[in-house]
Amino acid sequence: MKLLVLTDIHGRRHLFKDLSGSLKESIDYIIVAGDLTYFEKKEKALEILESLYNVLGKPIYFIPGNCDDPELLSIDKIDDKPIYNVHSKVYTLNHYLIYGIGGSNITPFSTPIEWSEDQIKEFIDIIQKHGVFDDLIMVTHIPIYGVMDEINDENVGSQVLRGFLEKYQPILWITGHLHEYSGYTRVGKTIVLNPGPFMRGYYALVNISLDKNVKISIYNVLNK
Repeated sequence: MKLLVLTDIHGRRHLFKDLSGSLKESIDYIIVAGDLTYFEKKEKALEILESLYNVLGKPIYFIPGNCDDPELLSIDKIDDKPIYNVHSKVYTLNHYLIYGIGGSNITPFSTPIEWSEDQIKEFIDIIQKHGVFDDLIMVTHIPIYGVMDEINDENVGSQVLRGFLEKYQPILWITGHLHEYSGYTRVGKTIVLNPGPFMRGYYALVNISLDKNVKISIYNVLNK
């Protein structure tokens, strides 16, 4: 299974044209880990998702970010297109489950979609009820505490997410939000990926083999 992973687009849909070509034939799904816009209405976010679909023609699974319109949280699917909101919802991708939590944990900036740790725990409770974790792909705009989350010598990720990661070890965890990072790391059995902000050209290709081996490559469309 081959995934194109984007996060923190922040309206730069003009960069989508640089994702076309051979990439269109080599991926199965697109995952977008939040911040489609920069404080714009949900209609703009939907336009961005539709533009991405029109360029690549592959199913999209997305979550809103903390800079998106809160009304985006309640949209399940975009019209007749295979564009799905996975915030607090479980979908199946081939033999894997995908589950998402949009927005961010609390920031100093009072952005439109922010959650307390107690609220994040409520979203985690939803996926815990499914009881399948080694085939789980987690998508959270929120970073995980202690994993690519250090800003000014402070870890700003979610402790609740860290607890879930350590206990259940999903196969892949995709995050975003922090523009300072572009990379991936292994925590136990889990690969944690923040591809880096697409607004600066970053994206990742993820290949999950039949034997559950995860291979990641990170690129930048601005370096072509």
